[in-house]
Amino acid sequence: MKADFGEPLTESQMEACAIMVMRMMLEDFSNDKGYSFPEALVGFAGSNTYQMLFDYDTRLWAEGPDYLCGIWTREKNS
Repeated sequence: MKADFGEPLTESQMEACAIMVMRMMLEDFSNDKGYSFPEALVGFAGSNTYQMLFDYDTRLWAEGPDYLCGIWTREKNS
């Protein structure tokens, strides 16, 4: 039996989730690494991870801030 979770999310709802998870991730990252929030935001906004976050087909927007930070960290270290 397939679970029914109702109507799919709208693009606006997915965008809100992406922004929320990005903000939480950047707040944690800033506090942990000693960067200001604006510095972290500028660094993140230029990344491939940022592009993936707002490509709703990746569903990265549905993951938590720790997962998002892990993806971004791997990108920066590669």
